[in-house]
Amino acid sequence: MSGPKPVAAATITDAQLTDYINRMSLEEQIGQLFVAPTPASPTDAQTAVAKYHLGGLILFGRDLTGKTAAQVATVVRADQAKAKVPLLIATDQEGGSVSRLSSSLTYANTPFPSPQAANRVGGMAKVLAAATTAQKDLAALGVNWNFAPVADVSTNPASFIYARTFGQNYQATADYIKQVVPVMQSTGVGATLKHFPGYGDQGDTHVGFATSARPLAQLQQRDLLPFQAGIDAGVDGIMVTHIIMTAIDPNYPASLSAKVVTQLLRQQMHYQNVIITDDLSMGAIGDFTRAQHLATADVLAVQAGNDIILHNDYATGIPAIAAAVAKGTISRQQIQAADLRILQLKRKLNLLAAAQFPTAKLTLTRRKLAKRTLTLQGTGPANTTVNAMAGTAKIGTTRTTATGTFTFTLARTARTRHVTLTASSAKRTITIPARRHKQPAKRQAWLPWAAGGAGVVVIAGLASIATRHRPGRHRRR
Repeated sequence: MSGPKPVAAATITDAQLTDYINRMSLEEQIGQLFVAPTPASPTDAQTAVAKYHLGGLILFGRDLTGKTAAQVATVVRADQAKAKVPLLIATDQEGGSVSRLSSSLTYANTPFPSPQAANRVGGMAKVLAAATTAQKDLAALGVNWNFAPVADVSTNPASFIYARTFGQNYQATADYIKQVVPVMQSTGVGATLKHFPGYGDQGDTHVGFATSARPLAQLQQRDLLPFQAGIDAGVDGIMVTHIIMTAIDPNYPASLSAKVVTQLLRQQMHYQNVIITDDLSMGAIGDFTRAQHLATADVLAVQAGNDIILHNDYATGIPAIAAAVAKGTISRQQIQAADLRILQLKRKLNLLAAAQFPTAKLTLTRRKLAKRTLTLQGTGPANTTVNAMAGTAKIGTTRTTATGTFTFTLARTARTRHVTLTASSAKRTITIPARRHKQPAKRQAWLPWAAGGAGVVVIAGLASIATRHRPGRHRRR
């Protein structure tokens, strides 16, 4: 990352992250949702990061092939330097048949066993040691997020996913996940459970449609046990598969289904961290989008409740999601909530610099008091709504400019009021003086008998009549 050096995550609060998100343009907010395959050309990769405000990049074996660990790290640093917000740099380092590290010249002769193989050789101690080693090697490359461990359960050696699983029953797999997640994350590199809600023995969604008729009750008793164990262990991310779970939602792949992503994972299982789709360029999603005549699946992925979209079509997806926000089919608040979870993950991984996330402040630069109004000028968080609250009642609203300036005119009333200005997490209380009324001059009471020039004076209860002479008239003597 260019700019200030990242510091301890605890120095950046959620309020500061929220303030930062509020200052981002819609396109920047949407760009954070994308973790994209790294373009082959380093220049193209850096251009994409800067132009589309990508949230992260994923490294495949091809990105490490023929390169040493130091060379890969140099490329990653160059990508980070182009990012306004530091990137999530992800990869799939499961061990065994899915081992991106093995493509690097540095690790060409280093064994990275699968969890099954490690367990056979040395039990859980060997499994945890292998996971720790791999995570540290990833960190040396600049990778900060691993799309592992696999939480799927398969007891069929013929199924495509079997070799990547722990190879044990549901409870044993849950115990493995419970132990391996905190060990992996203790290295400073994030972990991700996959492939929610579980492949089972179904087909490979890399090449086409796959369906499962497993009822929800069965999933809860079996396949979801490892995922719940990972959730309880505080796993950083969960990746959702493209299998169509016909008993839950027969119309959409799990990754595009609100019933799976939001209702099951977010609400019923109470998962609060980042949810990411499996790669939307896979065959199953390609088949689905063609059948549904969709230009992109990205909009459905966001509507389903995913925080991060793993896809290479950000040039199409970002404007499509922005159009959905304009139409009201995706709320800006949902985008911002996803951004907050993403930035919270980046904070946890110590990617963020405190200087980039200053505490929001409201500063008044001028006060102009008129007979009926008080006009305020000041500065605050850029592109942020400023509300004026009198108690619980909103009495006015304005918005700061791109440079953070604002002008606010508030009415004066018969009473002095204490008003709180709020802009995101920033607050400032001001006093609006009461409106002053000019006192009218006192008039002498009209006395009907004084019309002819006589007036009555009452002194100590005695009445006397005095005569007033009009100008120009004199009594003869």
